[in-house]
Amino acid sequence: MAPSLSDPAFAATVHARLQALARTQGPDRPLFYNLGDETGIADLAAPWDYDTSPASLAAFRAWLRGQYPDLDALNRQWATTFPDWDAVTPELTDDAMRRTDQNFSAWADFKAWMDVSFANAIHASTGALHAADPAALSAIEGAQVPGWGGYDYGRLASTVDVMEIYDTGNALQLAHAFNPALIPLSTAFASGPREVHRAWRDLLRGGRGMVVWDEAGDVIGPDGAAGPRGQFLQSLVSSLRAVSPALLAAVPAPSAVAVLYSQASFRTRWMLDMQPKGAAWSDRDSERENDDNAWRAARRQAVTHLQELGITPRWLTSATLEGGALQDQALRVVILPHAIALSDTEIAELRAFAARGGTVLADTEPGVFDAHSRRRTALPLAGVATMPQSVRPDGDPVGPDGMLAVLKAAGVAPPIQVLGPDGAVASGVDVHVYANGGVTILALQASQPWSAPPRLTVRLPTPATVRDLRRAGPPVQGNAMDVVLDGIEPTVLALSPDALPGPVLDGGTLRFDGPSPAAVHAMRLEWRDAAGAILRSGVMRVPADGVALPGVPGTATLGIADPLSGRTVLLPLP
Repeated sequence: MAPSLSDPAFAATVHARLQALARTQGPDRPLFYNLGDETGIADLAAPWDYDTSPASLAAFRAWLRGQYPDLDALNRQWATTFPDWDAVTPELTDDAMRRTDQNFSAWADFKAWMDVSFANAIHASTGALHAADPAALSAIEGAQVPGWGGYDYGRLASTVDVMEIYDTGNALQLAHAFNPALIPLSTAFASGPREVHRAWRDLLRGGRGMVVWDEAGDVIGPDGAAGPRGQFLQSLVSSLRAVSPALLAAVPAPSAVAVLYSQASFRTRWMLDMQPKGAAWSDRDSERENDDNAWRAARRQAVTHLQELGITPRWLTSATLEGGALQDQALRVVILPHAIALSDTEIAELRAFAARGGTVLADTEPGVFDAHSRRRTALPLAGVATMPQSVRPDGDPVGPDGMLAVLKAAGVAPPIQVLGPDGAVASGVDVHVYANGGVTILALQASQPWSAPPRLTVRLPTPATVRDLRRAGPPVQGNAMDVVLDGIEPTVLALSPDALPGPVLDGGTLRFDGPSPAAVHAMRLEWRDAAGAILRSGVMRVPADGVALPGVPGTATLGIADPLSGRTVLLPLP
């Protein structure tokens, strides 16, 4: 198959082209270099048996030597009799479908290798760009649903600087969690309330910008003026920018709950689902692979209930679980969404976590297959993993209250309670809790348009000064408050021990008019000349001890807007 992702000659050609682009276009400072739009192995996220070229098979065998101690171990696992490494070939999907022993190792290992190969190719291209221009940003656009096509987000998230993502299957949350430095983007295709909801949802989940698709020409007209959709987007972006500095200066509140993302379980689940269909598996194109399955549904349900409780989980991959991530004493619970395929090391780490008092939650019996998709003869986590009804996608879920009960039994309490009119945990509400030093940012949004009750009660663990970052008005004091939630746009609150100080200019240093419990205030600054024209603008992060301002020749006034404190000032400059 040509070109092969493992062909060094082809890679050299690609890298030379990227470096030439970076050298010629670098002076114009492009936002990023797109390595591919809706890229993937073969047909996007379709499950094709690519790449069996000589270069790929040679690299596959080299990779296998790092997965098995010797050839005998591989033959035992695969139930094969290869006489030497050069003879090793994978089992392709048609042959795997015909197996009756539920040992899919020779097929699953090849699929795992292709995820590695795809990630390696993207990462190497990023490296080529950075070598030509260290300031360049590499990207892929149209990132697909977690699954086939190289979309193992545990590997892929760290291969680029920027990723435009179709947010299905928790893709945005996974990419942002596995690479906090990533700049995730989404694409705006429409206008109206649902587009407003999507834009806010993406920002609250870690999105950092949007690409505007103007197929109909209604964003910018031939005369360069904003069209109807352009005017809509202008208003939307203005509302996002008013609060985004405060959100981006904070980080998700620490969590005692971890969730495992198991790509091996995806492969195994897919084979079990498709095997009864036989050769019809090849009828599944990329679009049909977006269909739900138990692996995606279990993860979505668990994360939805955690979100309703204001808990942003720590995401684990199989590699980080094997590497000892559960040894963090702050973790109390690990959730295994449809984790039917686990390695021996993962099993050992989970057992050790439970022995230390941690709680292992599962929605189905975990680890019935090993990490190579071979069925085990015994249940490795029997008596260790509990399977409460509230996290079972095939049962009768009892909603966020059920998840709350499970977590409380494990010694985990949500940082903030958001209750509906009936006094129960509000369903259909995304509750985001962020930390900025001693300041908490609380954002509430209907998880789907108009899905949440309009009136909510927020209960805090201790009394706080509460200021609405999106609506003018004085802060209020207390540990409980009523919130009227819009069906589309979020409510964003800043919670602090006392009223937050505002910005002042001390000589050439931007400071505060009092002590701030926040680690940093992100302020929007505008330098203007005597006629009021903007000379320079941007967002500056101001720490507690202040920051020196750059001099901008010709500046007459400096406008400062601090979303966190709600203060806006216009200062004359000499």
